[in-house]
This record gives sequence, C-alpha cells and structure tokens, in this order.
Amino acid sequence: MAPPLASSRRRRYRNKPKPRGPSTPESATLQQLVSSIRHNDHTTFDALLQTPNLDVNRRSIQGDVLLVEACRFARLEMATALLQHQANVNLASTNRSANSGGLSPLIAASNGRTEDQNDRALEILEKILRYAKQQGQLEELLDTKPDKVNALVHVAAGLGNWKALQMLRRHAEEFGVNFQARNAMNHSLLLVVEMNSFQARSPQFCEPPRVGTVPVRGQGSGKRDRKNRKKREQKEKKEEGQESVKEEGQESVKEEEELEELPSEADKQTFTRSRLGRSVEAIHVTRTVMELTKSTGIGAIFSRKGDEGVRGLFIKMLVLAEVGIVPILNEIAQMPDSQKEKAVYMDGVMYTVAAVYPLSVRNAKEYQALWRQALDKQSNTDASQSLPGQGDEEEKKSVPVAHHQTSELSHEAFKMILNGMMSYSSLSKRVKVWTLVLMHLLAPYSDGFPLSADQFPTMEECGQLQFFERITKMLYRSGTKLAFCIFDRTDIEDDESYDEEIEFHLLIALFELFLQFFVPCARTIRDGANTEALGIAESFQRSIQPVKQLWNLVSAALSSLDDAIATPQRFSLLLHLLQVFEQLEAAFVADEEATLTKLFVITKRFVQQEAKKKRIRMFVAEQTNLLHRIAASFPMPVTFTDKVQSLKDSVDVLIRSDPKVLGMDLYAFAAIPDLIRIEHKVDYLAMLAEERNGSVAVSISRASGADYVDFILQQILSASANNLKGEMNITLVNEPGVGVGVTREFFQIVQNCFFHPDSSNRLQARASSAPPATHVREIGSQWLELARSQSPVRNGNSGKKRHDKDRSGRGKRHRQTRDGSFAEFFPLFDFVDKQKRSVLAIASRPAYVSKHVIDTKRSQKNLSLTQKDLLVDISEMDALKKVYLCIGRLIGLAIRNHQPLAADFPLVFWKFMMRENTLSWEDYCESSDVFKSSLQFVLDHDFEAEPLDMRFEYTLGVVVVDDEVGGCPEGTKQKEQSEGLAVEATDDTAAPIAPSKPPTTVSMEMELKTDMGDVEVTNVNKAQYVLLRAQQYFFGNELNYYKRLRDGFQDTIMRSDLKLFHPLELRRLVRGERTIDFEGLKKSVLYSRGASPLRGVIQRFWEVAESFDQDTRAKLLTFWSGSPLPPIFGFDSKYRSMNADTACWYIDVDSRMQPTHCPMANTCERRLILPDYSTSSALKEKLLIALEHGCVGYDRM
Repeated sequence: MAPPLASSRRRRYRNKPKPRGPSTPESATLQQLVSSIRHNDHTTFDALLQTPNLDVNRRSIQGDVLLVEACRFARLEMATALLQHQANVNLASTNRSANSGGLSPLIAASNGRTEDQNDRALEILEKILRYAKQQGQLEELLDTKPDKVNALVHVAAGLGNWKALQMLRRHAEEFGVNFQARNAMNHSLLLVVEMNSFQARSPQFCEPPRVGTVPVRGQGSGKRDRKNRKKREQKEKKEEGQESVKEEGQESVKEEEELEELPSEADKQTFTRSRLGRSVEAIHVTRTVMELTKSTGIGAIFSRKGDEGVRGLFIKMLVLAEVGIVPILNEIAQMPDSQKEKAVYMDGVMYTVAAVYPLSVRNAKEYQALWRQALDKQSNTDASQSLPGQGDEEEKKSVPVAHHQTSELSHEAFKMILNGMMSYSSLSKRVKVWTLVLMHLLAPYSDGFPLSADQFPTMEECGQLQFFERITKMLYRSGTKLAFCIFDRTDIEDDESYDEEIEFHLLIALFELFLQFFVPCARTIRDGANTEALGIAESFQRSIQPVKQLWNLVSAALSSLDDAIATPQRFSLLLHLLQVFEQLEAAFVADEEATLTKLFVITKRFVQQEAKKKRIRMFVAEQTNLLHRIAASFPMPVTFTDKVQSLKDSVDVLIRSDPKVLGMDLYAFAAIPDLIRIEHKVDYLAMLAEERNGSVAVSISRASGADYVDFILQQILSASANNLKGEMNITLVNEPGVGVGVTREFFQIVQNCFFHPDSSNRLQARASSAPPATHVREIGSQWLELARSQSPVRNGNSGKKRHDKDRSGRGKRHRQTRDGSFAEFFPLFDFVDKQKRSVLAIASRPAYVSKHVIDTKRSQKNLSLTQKDLLVDISEMDALKKVYLCIGRLIGLAIRNHQPLAADFPLVFWKFMMRENTLSWEDYCESSDVFKSSLQFVLDHDFEAEPLDMRFEYTLGVVVVDDEVGGCPEGTKQKEQSEGLAVEATDDTAAPIAPSKPPTTVSMEMELKTDMGDVEVTNVNKAQYVLLRAQQYFFGNELNYYKRLRDGFQDTIMRSDLKLFHPLELRRLVRGERTIDFEGLKKSVLYSRGASPLRGVIQRFWEVAESFDQDTRAKLLTFWSGSPLPPIFGFDSKYRSMNADTACWYIDVDSRMQPTHCPMANTCERRLILPDYSTSSALKEKLLIALEHGCVGYDRM
C-alpha cells in the first residue's frame, strides 16, 4: 500500500555499507528492544524499557529508531510507552538494510499493510500528533519533508492511505492540516496521488528486511549488476585469506547475528507481499481521491484547467464507477451559475466520458465492467465507509455501498449536457458517446412504442420543437463547412486531427442524435408554450427546415464541378443525408403513423446495437449504418428524383472521382433510371476487388488445348471465398504476357470453351488437331490431379448429406466409367430458339426411365410419371453442379473485369440471378409468344362453366433404358427404385444415364410438383398451375443447375452490390457489343512514335481495315487487344473513373522494322505497331498473315 513517492529524491547508497562501531551494553539493549518490537514481545519490551539511563531516542547499532519501528509494525502499546519516555517524534531511521533509511515516525505510521495494522497505526499517528502539539513541535512536524519534497499530507496521499487523510481532515482544525498545500515540486495532492498510483512497488517504507538480501545496488539481475556482482565475488575470494578482524569486532558481529532472527508468524502474516495487487490498489486510490475532493467537490477531479484535476483516464474511470455518472452530473449542475468552475467541471466530465467509452470497447477486460457500473449507478455512495475487519482480499470482492435513495438525471444536468453536445467545440465522439449515455439513462425506447400525444417526455426539452431545430441548425452549419471546406475550428481535442473527415463524423453523429430523440417523442412535440401537439408530419417538416436549406448550397457547389475532385465524399454524404430526410418527409406525409411505427423499430434496433457493439468503427463508410437502413426501408420520393436528375453530370463527376462513394452514399441513386452510368457500377466492383487481400490465381497452358476446361474449372473451384472477391491474376504458362491483355485472352478462352453451344465439337477438334507432346500430357495430368485433390467438396454439392445408398447404384447404373474430364458434359448451354441462334439457356438433358417402369405403366394404362420414377446418376449430377458453380463464378469475374463473354441470356435469367421476388409467369415465357398465349388462355378460361381434363402435369419425352442390357438383375434395379433414390426436380436435377444401345424415346406426363400430378386444374388453382408451368417451361429439369450457377455468381459479387444493377445492365455486360464501331475506334485511337492521322501508312491502314468484314475486324481486335469483342463501354473512355482500366487504343509506326515484317501488337496496352509500309497491298498482305497466325499466344509477329 505504500510506494515511494514519485516526486521524492531517493538517497543513493554505495555498495559497501559503513563500518559499524564497537558494541556497548546500551546498544545491545537498543537492539534487543528493536527485536522485541518486531516480534511483538511485550514482556521483553517492558522489561528492557525499565533499563536505567536508557535513551529511547538513540539509534541502534544498525541505525534503527525505537519509535519508528513501533510505528512501522503498528505496536500501539509500545509506541505509547515510548512517548511516555519522551521519544523524539521527528527522529528518522538510518537503517538502510531494513529499507527504512530516512523513515520518520509519522511516515512509518502511514504505511499500514493490512486494514487491522493500518487502523492501529492511525491511532499511533493521532497520538504522535497530539504529543507533538503538547511539546510545541506540531507545526515543525507537519512541515517536515523527510524526502525533501513531501510533507505528511502529501505522503499519506501518495501512499493511498485514505483513512489517514480522513483522520487528518477530521482533526484539520485542531492540528492545522492544510489540504490545499502543495509539495516542494508545486504538485497538488491529487497530482501526488496520480503520480504514485499503479506503479511498481519498491520495498522502501513498506516491509522489514528480507533474510539474505541487502537492498543496495549491484544485487539486481541486470547486465550491469551481474558485472558488479562478479567483480565483488572475485575481490572477496582474493581477500579471503588476508581477512583479519579484532576479537571485539567478532563478538559484536556474533551478537548482531543472534539478534537478527526470523520474523514471527504474526509479522509474516502482516507482510505477505511486496506489492499491492492492481484491483486492491484501485480501491485505495479511488477512496483517496474521493477523500481529497471533499473540500473541492467531485467535479474537480475532471477539471482540465491547470493541474487542478486528474489526468489519468483510469483513475477518473474508477471515480465514475464508484460515484456514478448521474450523481456527478447532478452535483455539478447544482453548483451556482456564478461559480466559474461549473462549466469547467462539466466540460471535464463530458470529455472524460467521451474518452473512456472507446476504452471500454477496445479494452473490455479492464474498462467494460467499470463503464457499466458508472452508467448504472445513480446515487452517490460514501466512499469513506468500509466494513469493519475487512482486509484487502475481502475488499476485492465487495465495495461498501451506503443505503441511499436512487436519483435520476436532473433537468439542469440534462440541459448542461445538451449545451456541451451542441457547443461549437463539440465533435462527433462527444456527440455519439453522450447520445448513447442519454439513451441509456432516459430509456425512451423501453416501452416498445413511441409516446402518445397526451404524454410528456422525461425531459421536457425533448417535446419542444426548438430542441430539434437546434440540432438541425447545427447540421446545417456543419454541412455548410463541409461543402465549402471551411475548417475554422481551433480547439480540437488532442486525439483528433482536423480535416473534412471530422465534419463527416459530426454530420452522421448529429443525424443519429436527431433521429433517436425525435422518433420516440414525435407525437408529443409542441411549439413553445402551445399546449397542442403539432402532429408527426408537421413537426418533422418544421424541424428539418434548416437542413433542407443545404440543398441550394450543395446544388450550387456541384454545378461548379468541371472535373474529378480529390474528396467527392464531401458532397456524396450531404446528398445521402438530404435524400434520407426527404424520404422520411414524404413517408410521414403519406402515412405518418405507419411511418413512425416502422421508423421506431429501425431506430430501436440501432440503439440496442450501439449499446452492445464490441468495436469502434473508425471509417465513415462503416458509420452510415442507420442512413443505409432508412434509405433502404422507405421509397424514393419523386420530388427528390427530379432534383437529382438535374445534377446527373455532377453526380457523374463525383463517382468518376472515387467509385467508392457509389456504395457508401449514392447506392440508392442506382435505382433511378439513367442516372448512374453502368461503367461506374463496374468500376466500383473492380475497386472493391482491388482493396481485398486475396486474389484469384489461374494458370493455363495453351500447349494442351484439350485440358482448357479442367485447368480452368479446378482452379476456380478450389479458390477460397475471400480470394474469389479479389483481383484476378492470370498466367499463361511459358508465355511472357502480363497485365490486362492476358485477362482479355483468358475470358476469350472461357467464352469459346464454356458458353458456345458448339463447344463440345470445338474441344474435340482442338484435341485432335494438335495433340500435345507426351511430357506435356503427363505434366498436365499430374497438375490436374493435384488441383482436383485441393478442390473443396463443398463446392460440388448442395450442402445436403446423402446416405451411402444414394451414392451406390445410381452413379454406376448404365454408365461408363468417367475419365475425370468435365468436357464430356459439354455443351453446357444451348440456344433457346435454334433458328434465331441468339438467346442461351442451360442445355437440357434427357430423362431416363427403366423399361420395367414403362411396361408397368402401360399395363396399368397409366401414362403419368413421378420424379421417383426417373433414373438419376448421382456422380454425374454432382459433377454438373461443380461445372455450373464454376460458370457462375466466371460470369461474376467477367463482369468485375468488364470483359464480355458474348453470351446472351434472357432477361428473366438475370432477374433470377438477382433473386428478384417479383418474377411473373409472363417473365418466364418472354421467349415464346405462342406459349404465353396458351397460358393466357388457361387463365381466361372458366373451368366451372366448361371443365377441361387438365392436371398439374406436362408432356415429357423420356429415354427408355432396357434393364437386361445394363447387366444388372432386374430385381436389383427395382429395389433401388423402391428405396426412393430419385430426386425431386425442385431440389436435384435428374441427370441422364446414357444407354448402351440406341435409345427408345416415349412421351409421358410428368408431375409439375411433387404429389400434384393427379390434381385437376380449377378456377381456384389455375393461377398456380400457370406459374408452375411457366417455370417448368423456362427451367426445364435443370432448376438445380440454375441455382448452382446463381450461387457461384454471388460468390464473386455480393448480393448487396448486385442491387446496384438492373437486369438489363447485367445482360449487356455479359453479352457485350456485337457490332464493331470502326468510326468510334478511329476517333479514340491515340498515335505515338512518329504516327499521326496524316501519315501515309496510317491512312493506308484505315483504308485496309475498313474494307474488312465483321469476322476479319473481330480478328483485328483480337490481335490488337486480346478480345474479338469491342469494349463494353465503347472505345471512348471519358466516363471511366480515374482509377479504372481506361479503354485507350494506340497505333505506333516503327521505322526500324523492315517492310517484310508483319505488324506487332501489345494487347495489354492495346497498342498496334506497324512497319512503314509503302503500299496498301503490302500492308494488307502482312496484316492478314498476322491476323491468321498471330492471334493466339505472345511473342507473335
């Protein structure tokens, strides 16, 4: 409990103690008295004290003073006896070996180690002070500074001896104790406490000498101490044989050794540890601080003016937890307004609370319990009270609490808090933390519903219109500073850096403050002394008038923007804020009660989450949670949409400056038609991928074209979820290509291998035309085996567990053993209309039925089938799921890298990929007007007036599998069927089982939904029939593969980011542009290295290029850029963001190249390099050779 004061000047002792003088009878008696005091031996002490001519003020041979030892060990009776023998109360000990050098009786009496010892020591202290007063030595005694710095009151404060301070305060007038006194370093008592709290404890002034140790330098474990100890040991060995001591000296040493006995058991219990535990010391420090503030008030602790208060947050947190935030606030609020310290103390409390809350979140182990205690304690406890006989260990478990009446936050305190939150110097941290505190103390959401109009808020200000106008005026002021970069604050806190981000956080904090108070009190708001409530809509409209004035300022500032700016979020956040306010205003006007109920649920949930959050969000994007929730919950008003449309070009500049603002603030603008350019949305996705740590790495070798599919599939399937959302890193084995050009060529390979309906023939042609070398085939095979072993199983199935029997016979029946290649399942897609050959869908696969089942159905004259009748190959179905999962991921990666795939899927496909819940039966039939008309007929028909023989079935052509040809006994097949191994169409796709002889196909009726095949269509269920039939028309039997494709798509693009797009935009991104706009290309090309539009070879190049047909132009683009398709967003890149891969095209003329050389190209930079051909025919000849033989691979000529 007793540290050395931080401001004291310690004496430094030499390693070698001073030689002791010869022992005398009196010195032996003094040493025996010291020993009896330490051992609490009253009999020996009393007997020795009667020794004739004994001088009790003389030091022992070791430098001990009897009264000091009696005070150290709290021997009350012995100290009383010594005072009766005229002991000197100002005599200090000089015994360094006992850690008591310079220790006086007063200081020793302030060092109790346990509660019992401390109480007895305090009695001694009081006796000494009274004795000194009687002797006329009190003033001198109180002013004495044993360490030349601290007097008695400073020592008691520094040691955390709050009981000593309490006793001194009780007798302050009698003894003349000054609690305002400063020490020799001009430190106040509170500062002395702070400087000596929670420091490593020194044994000085704290415990008796430890056996076998001497507290001098050279005894430590440091490098210097070890070196000194080694020298000392060598010196001792050297002098060992030469040591000569006189007989009298030897007898003296022997006598001293006899006196230096081990401490008694009582002393061992008294001195149990060399330093205090932090939890124990926290109690003493807290009570010491509380004792010192009895003369100044509790608010003085938090003062930030001069050195009046405490600087350490932990000590202030201890006081907050001990007293409670509410009692402290109420006490300060009760101070008279004329007292200038009132505002200083309140500012200090608000600063402290705002500072310690983040610590309670970040360092929950040490601060969270204290924070909760400070919030929940609503009464001032007397910290000076303690339970009798309670030691340190007991104090750890409980802190005494006086009986009291709970007090709530006073009205005056609430007003002072509001003034502090809305002051000019208030920043976001103070506003957010105190909003959280007020929500906890006032609990406006505790009832679960807003207050009614006839009720009044706990604080009457919350029911006044002027309160909310005050907040919105502050919002207006902060927004104005942000829009025009007015950064004029001069009193920023030490831990704040002042720039536009300060205003970002403040705007968000003020918005949250406004909404958290407005929502529960909306029905009760009145204007001044008016007794009638204004109404929800009117009170909201009048409250936000200051904020709405920001629109004119923001629109004026945005109109002045000509090009990209460095900090676009200055304006995007203001637009976000104005948007949400207008959304709420329109919603309140439309239906104020429904809007309030919905908004109450949102804000209540937000308040609860804020109270329980476990980390501090520092980035602005992470703090707009409430804005996002409200914006997504209420419709966009037409009035706001019209105003934003007029700022389309300015919004375009903001997003070009930093695409991230689209996801942070302007995401709701994406729903406004033709406002946000599609290129900005793609640039936003690319930026998100760039900021992620992981990446998708794919390596393929063009030496073995037949392995393209497996190389790509296995690597994409084995990529982790985090890496799939990162950038792509494509490597072409043994080719030096790097950069964007390689990415374009990769997706060109993907397009040809995966999405073309004739992909299976192309793969076979590639495999047969250029068989790889033996070593290439072996290496490729080994690599594929490694990739397959690393491919996670979860990527290949639906996540549902199957029984062993599900994998037994089904995958083997009537199926040749797979060679491990996925190419056998191709083509994966087919044209919806074989004649138009444009729109794609997942290729349908035949359904297989056992001949035994067909014969049974025919014998029963039943042409209806159920899903259980179909034969399913589980292994093939799992393999196809992997393939389509990979396809979905590739589509998402292509969109993120703005690479078209020339794959045109219908609009309903993209609505399904975006998980739209509004798909109608007309959407599923968009590709066939005939089928749509037939379903419309069903809807229009009156089945009650004219019944039709229609059931929930559709006609399906099935392939009949002859059981005898399969080589399996008929009984085994039938048994497998009876075990229910077939899978429903809505869950698992019925994969085909290839027959071993030319198949027989028959038409049967298949149920639209499980167990509904016999249900007749009526007027009641005809709408359900039409929807199911339309879904079956679009999905066929491949619904599960569509779902896996969608899962893969959302592995690469988060669902929340997909909401930025319209289905038509996704369709355009994947389909790309079919026609090459050569005029646009000519206008956007940049010339370098001697090239210009007027140069002859350039004119001849464009003359030749314009004569090409579309196929040859596609080859030219492939040679030039790596892709046969033009850029999705056109050849002009003026609308792309500053960080995007702009679509610039270059032509260089290299005069050093011979006219016999072919043109060269750098696909990464889209740079075409031409020799200086003299004629058009030479240029055309060489260019066609390059296009024919140089479109694949790098280092091409």
